[in-house]
Amino acid sequence: METSTVIRMHPNLCVSDAHASYSIISESIRGFSSIKLSIPHDATVDLSFLQIIEAARLRANEQGKSLSLLEPASGELRRVLDRSGLMTAATISDRSFWLHEETTQ
Repeated sequence: METSTVIRMHPNLCVSDAHASYSIISESIRGFSSIKLSIPHDATVDLSFLQIIEAARLRANEQGKSLSLLEPASGELRRVLDRSGLMTAATISDRSFWLHEETTQ
């Protein structure tokens, strides 16, 4: 098994393409220990994509694998994150995943 991969997501990350997003991420979790998602800056994003990513984060973690974003959330992805309320009660881990924020000790 290869150890890592970068998935270049398609630009329509909405409910109409949720199955495609879910399939590619699930296959990658099965085949790799470290997965980075590259999300186009001009992607169309809705809440279904955030739900897929949150479920994939849990699944990867349960399997001892790493799922991360290649770049911090920006553009429409960041706007959907903010509107969804996910950032309101975000943990340090959530902020690290979505925004690449790190805390200093």
